[in-house]
Amino acid sequence: MALGQFFSQRFGYAAHALAYLARKPFGELTTLPELAAWMKSFWPGASETYLSNVIQRLARGGVLQSHRGIAGGYSLGKPADELTLRDVAEVLEGVSLQRCALSLGPSCPKVGRCSIQRTLRGVEEQYLESLQKITLASILSEIADKLPQDVSV
Repeated sequence: MALGQFFSQRFGYAAHALAYLARKPFGELTTLPELAAWMKSFWPGASETYLSNVIQRLARGGVLQSHRGIAGGYSLGKPADELTLRDVAEVLEGVSLQRCALSLGPSCPKVGRCSIQRTLRGVEEQYLESLQKITLASILSEIADKLPQDVSV
């Protein structure tokens, strides 16, 4: 696996979008066209359709709040210092420590007797614990001066 391929493209879109939203005062709304224009300012190949899908999933999962109407848009579901990368991974990637590595369904044919499942679960627990320690605010504090400025739409 090449460096940078551990996280999905969906996760990458979300991380960038959330970084933009976190730069604004908590509760301030951002429209999808504004967000897409900002992303395209440094990533010309960004897809507004794909971004829309990611944003909708984040809103359904509670990471974002959706505000309807002519003056609507999206805002963070909680302050940036409370929002973790684990929150994002759980919503977008469907992380479940109960899932079996062998079965596509919810049940495991070995039910706790599988050393591979125990090993994989341990790795997943460490992964989720590491993501839990990283807040959106901590990421933003490290990269704020490197992010492109707002763009007008």
